[in-house]
Amino acid sequence: MIVKENYPIENSLKLKSKAKFFIELSEETDFNELSLFLKKYELPVLILGEGTNLVPPIFFDGIILKPLFPSIKLSLDNTLISAGASVNWHSFVTFCIKNNINGFENLSLIPGSVGASPIQNIGAYGADVSNLIESVDCYDFVLNKLLKLTAAECDFSYRHSGLKKSSLIVMKINFYANLPVELNLEYKSINLFIKENNINPNDISLTKMSDIICKIRTSVLPDPRITPNAGSFFKNPIVELDSISTEFFNLEDLIIWEYSSTHVKVGAAKLIDLIKDKVQSFDNVDLYKNHSLVVTTNGNSSQDEVLSYASNIQSLVKENFNIDLYIEPTVVI
Repeated sequence: MIVKENYPIENSLKLKSKAKFFIELSEETDFNELSLFLKKYELPVLILGEGTNLVPPIFFDGIILKPLFPSIKLSLDNTLISAGASVNWHSFVTFCIKNNINGFENLSLIPGSVGASPIQNIGAYGADVSNLIESVDCYDFVLNKLLKLTAAECDFSYRHSGLKKSSLIVMKINFYANLPVELNLEYKSINLFIKENNINPNDISLTKMSDIICKIRTSVLPDPRITPNAGSFFKNPIVELDSISTEFFNLEDLIIWEYSSTHVKVGAAKLIDLIKDKVQSFDNVDLYKNHSLVVTTNGNSSQDEVLSYASNIQSLVKENFNIDLYIEPTVVI
């Protein structure tokens, strides 16, 4: 266990931020020492992956925990593939594809680490990571106890899980490695790409599918290494259809998917597109030109400025559609 003080908090929004304590964990034997440290200081705790889904403050008067578990291993019967929390997500997806393990291809190029993937229940282009997870090995720093949670015990829901805001440190995730081969081509932008590029759906391999997803993503989403951002900044809201206000826009103006017998999912990017001309201008924060769901900074912003900008968007969406937008990245208090 390595402890650092007043240490920068890595984040893809490039907000200047430091934590009182920053602790690197690389062995299970670190956990007993960690338990004693946490009892001694009794400060708030935040678990950090690659910081791609984070809105941190200027100073976090607490403890950052950074798990460093980098292994990838196939089970002897090839039914499971286990990946350590600090493995880069896209590197893991690439590994799976090279080893003909399907189900991960639509989740290509999502920024962040493997350990963060179940916490937010990451998803894209019609796929959700929760459908690929068999179990999660973690450590409860309150109970000082190692745990293995089944997918059901993770309590997954849309862009959420029971792991979020818990006392659990993800060590490794055990994914299914033997799911039936069935490419997911149903998402609208995938269909459009296939048609525009005259691709025969029957000729699409896992590698080709991943390549398609990467090309779609890079055409609409900025690289956080070049343009600071935290990916999709707002969740697609789930609401009752009748609750949507049509005073200023028609339902036909929106993107709406069926969600359940009583609710629909509304495309947040389209909502923002329709009102973005009214969004207040900020010095260091903006919407990405190719995708209105992505909030960007110029590297000189702060948490307060980012949240003020987001609040302005939320207010406009509420006024125009009677829909509440919720922030997707973790806002650190």
